[in-house]
Amino acid sequence: MKLKKILLGIFFFGTAVFTSCKKCATCTQTLTTSVNVSTPGYPQTTQTTFEACGDDLKAVDGKTTTSTSSSGGITATATAKTVCK
Repeated sequence: MKLKKILLGIFFFGTAVFTSCKKCATCTQTLTTSVNVSTPGYPQTTQTTFEACGDDLKAVDGKTTTSTSSSGGITATATAKTVCK
């Protein structure tokens, strides 16, 4: 009977530890910058790799963000896409 209680305690402790662990993944963010005029070197693409866990992982995985800025007839667009594995 005492052994059952010990084993049951170990099971619940192990389950609590396992479910409380944050899931982590390695993420790659690809940033592409382009302009609406013919300019040497554009579009530009850079990649950054980082580790994300838990809520941060949920916030970035699979997200695409685009920002556009215009001045003097030239429009620059930056698009960031994040993929986590």
